[in-house]
Amino acid sequence: MTMEKQQQITANVYAEDRFNMDRGCTPSFVTTSEGVVLIDSPMFPTDAVKWRDLIKISGEIRYIVNTDYHIDHITGNYFFPGTVVAHLGVRDMLTGPITNIVASERAEKLLGTSMGIVDYIQMRIKEKDPAGLPLATHYQVRPPTITFSERLNLHLGKHTFELIHLPGHTPYHIGVYVPEEKVFFAGDNFTGGMQPSMAHCMPLEWIQSLKQIQKMDVETIVPGHGRIGGKKEVREFTAFLQKCIDKVNEAIKTGMSKEEAIDKISFLALLPAVHPDPGMQRRNVARLYEMLSK
Repeated sequence: MTMEKQQQITANVYAEDRFNMDRGCTPSFVTTSEGVVLIDSPMFPTDAVKWRDLIKISGEIRYIVNTDYHIDHITGNYFFPGTVVAHLGVRDMLTGPITNIVASERAEKLLGTSMGIVDYIQMRIKEKDPAGLPLATHYQVRPPTITFSERLNLHLGKHTFELIHLPGHTPYHIGVYVPEEKVFFAGDNFTGGMQPSMAHCMPLEWIQSLKQIQKMDVETIVPGHGRIGGKKEVREFTAFLQKCIDKVNEAIKTGMSKEEAIDKISFLALLPAVHPDPGMQRRNVARLYEMLSK
């Protein structure tokens, strides 16, 4: 069956890349003979409910797999049935303080406030999807109830879902490999045609994770944001990330302070910074400087 407005990647794999132009991620799902597996969830209630109703036509939603703990990937869990699965660290983050999961400049503003994760998510819904706010009146975060540290295989119908810890975009980032479809869901470890958020990244581990993806027997790689691609696009993205690392390493070697690096270094000639906002460019430089200085 062809899903209305969804991008069909294979006979059983669908993705929605329209949401990430307005802060959300690229949620995807796989249909099997025994139900559906959702990879990440739409951020805003209006999108989530519409998508849920479309997906139900294909079968019962059995699992929701979150590739990381950021709100653009986990907020929509609330609106879907199914068991949530993610890295153990994702559960720790979602059951901790809000400052664990937001970008640095927002975290600083939230320090000392009483705002929790639910309050924060409802605030973001009000900002971006006010029509969906009534759907989130009783909103609760749904952290994973099945967790793992390095690898976990889910079997549903004739499909295998290999969940692999691939630190990079975040320390607890995972990818999802479906060998029967030769599709890999990279989450934000790969963003097609745009800069990723590096606010919580582990840059050197990220390069290694990208190299590991390139060794897989895959034909299609679904990004966390941006254009769907393949190994060629992941190689190009790896080269982009390495250039960013090299730029910041050179600044550190020449004695440039973090503040000077933030003001003087730009990655915009390499890839545009459009998600979640242009200010991400400065945050990316800051995070790389902090991690590479250790």
